[in-house]
Amino acid sequence: MNPPHIRAGEICLIMATRGRPQMLAEVFAALRATTARPDGVSLWLYVDEDDTATRRAMDGGALAQAGARIHWHIGPQTGGLCETQHALWRESGRTAEIYMVLADDICFLTKGWDDILRDTARKFPDGVFLACPYDPTTADTCTYPIFGWRWLETLGRMFPGYFPYWFDDRWVHQIGEMAGCYARLPIDLRPIGGKGRTRRMRDLPFWTRFFQLTLDERKADAKKLIDALAQDPEKKAAAERNLQQRAAAFARQQNAFSDLYNVFQEERFSMHDPAERRAFNRRYFEREAAAVAELAEYAQDRMSREKFSEAIDFLDATFLSNLRVRQIHDMKAACLRALGRDAEAGKLARETLAPWPEMNLARRLFRFFGMVASDTKTMIIGFLQKGGKKK
Repeated sequence: MNPPHIRAGEICLIMATRGRPQMLAEVFAALRATTARPDGVSLWLYVDEDDTATRRAMDGGALAQAGARIHWHIGPQTGGLCETQHALWRESGRTAEIYMVLADDICFLTKGWDDILRDTARKFPDGVFLACPYDPTTADTCTYPIFGWRWLETLGRMFPGYFPYWFDDRWVHQIGEMAGCYARLPIDLRPIGGKGRTRRMRDLPFWTRFFQLTLDERKADAKKLIDALAQDPEKKAAAERNLQQRAAAFARQQNAFSDLYNVFQEERFSMHDPAERRAFNRRYFEREAAAVAELAEYAQDRMSREKFSEAIDFLDATFLSNLRVRQIHDMKAACLRALGRDAEAGKLARETLAPWPEMNLARRLFRFFGMVASDTKTMIIGFLQKGGKKK
């Protein structure tokens, strides 16, 4: 039973777009041709404030009809799609029963797709579900995720906010599989001109490994969804067994990680040439730095529980990034020593001194002179103040 503020049958489409209004007009035309009940569909679009091409088309009326109620949001360019999608979800009022995330180059081919979504929602009356249209290019990813309203309210978000590209759809797919509330739908969506290249794509080996090592977060989210369902004890126990089984299967996939294969995939799909990927980008740097910090905190947690081999897995993953952090090198050396691998720890410690020299003697001298200077300053000030009072 939905609460009063949730509108039964209401569908909210969420889409970020940039710089291709002609393609967006084709998407709108497909929506007009295939939507059964336009009055029950709203389309929320995020447009970057510096996207002059799209804003010109908006002002000129070229993007006025989409077979749904259109809501435009103009905002700053972000480091990933997640920020735009969350902004649209919040601005929509969060009153729809169903939310669907789309790209700006995807056309609906199935007529009455919106009624299929409504029929699916009726099969999950508690509002906790994830659904995915037919996608011939991927079997293990919810490419265009469809969320039930309670899924979003329970987790408080659509996506985790870590990734600059890819992975968000695979993240929610694994949660849906582990929570046992995932459905594939007979809805055909196709990209205009075939599958394109990926904006912001770089360092794929790092992001793939980061995704694999954050499985515990997805398990925790799946558990929250199971707890949100009104199930009797027997059904809940079965759901929790399914969670553990699916999580174990996903964990086994991590052993198949290949950085070489990921390099191949990056060269195949990235929109940017090698020089562009090497160039400094503040938004990307902030995203990668946050992910490295997350891995370091995971490693600290494992070290506090004396799981040193697991800690090394997280620390080694940071070396696939562009960042080198002194504390991470020190943490790995400590783990190696705890495992009795003293020779490796010593070698790593020596390598660490090259980019981050200790200068221990200089530091001790500076501390000594600093202490003397501070004490001398205190004595002089005290003497002057005392002398001033005598006058």
